[in-house]
Amino acid sequence: MRRRKAIVGAILGAAIAAGTMLAPAADAAPAQPVTNPVMWGIEAGSVAQDTATGQYAGLAPAIDSWFLSQSASTASVTKMAAARQAGAVPMIAWSPEGNLTQIKNGQMDAQIISMAKSLAAYGHPFYFRPFAEFNTPWETYSLGKEGNTPQALYAAWRRVFRIFRQYTGSKSLFVWTVGYSGSITPLKTAWPGSDYVNYVGIDSYDWCTKPTWCPGDQYRYKTVLNALRAFDGGRPAVLAETATGLQTADKGKWLGAAFKTAQADHINALVWFDEIVPNTTQPDWRLASPPSAQAGIQAALRQPNIASPKYRSITTLETYAMTASWARAIR
Repeated sequence: MRRRKAIVGAILGAAIAAGTMLAPAADAAPAQPVTNPVMWGIEAGSVAQDTATGQYAGLAPAIDSWFLSQSASTASVTKMAAARQAGAVPMIAWSPEGNLTQIKNGQMDAQIISMAKSLAAYGHPFYFRPFAEFNTPWETYSLGKEGNTPQALYAAWRRVFRIFRQYTGSKSLFVWTVGYSGSITPLKTAWPGSDYVNYVGIDSYDWCTKPTWCPGDQYRYKTVLNALRAFDGGRPAVLAETATGLQTADKGKWLGAAFKTAQADHINALVWFDEIVPNTTQPDWRLASPPSAQAGIQAALRQPNIASPKYRSITTLETYAMTASWARAIR
């Protein structure tokens, strides 16, 4: 989704200022699942805003997600440390400033090496999402633009991966992210190989603002997931961006169903895109819109199949991110 400069927090901030935000429920930890739970993530524009949104929702996020430009990579290390202090694993989406041909030919190596060195200073596991939604038409690296081909993405991805492995080791968890609304035709040709991917990711949105318009839209990722499963070598999957535009109290029901479906589909994380994108016709994606949905959202997040720092330490969540195995994480 095209959303690099989004407005965040207005409704949430107003709720906090007015004292109308409900306090998180003081529940005991749900029974911990034996099988893999779904990591709860938020992308709200900043670590502070992610934390505030987690408070509003009644559950702190296990993943703090944001978008990164190359020039901001040094400052991002401070942000990553703040996320970890809050108990969350960072998830960073990188939109390169050049096209795929420039990257695969090494013309951007200096910038990529500088970014990798900067992020390596963090010293802990983090998700890294270069070229997210490459199969959609709105990015500089989108397939079909400026000579961007599936073969070019294949080579560019491998080049970035090798550079990061040199400086960050295995701590950078590469997420090969596709957009649910984009073409699935070029995916297999663009696939860099399972040795170069830690996770497959899907960005999937429900644009409906009323329950009767298109119920069940949280399942729109399934077509893409099935296409990926044909060639991805069984890589674990995450919903790297998702949200519903519902502006009714049913938003909580949507979220609860999405988590249950995600676990049934063996998806390891669900990251909520908690922003409003200005100057577009997009719905308001924020959890705090409308306020009447808050109780349902908090109820949805009390399911036992959700991983959060409310119940587990950052080291457990990091191990889960690194291994995609809950059994190994809770040893």
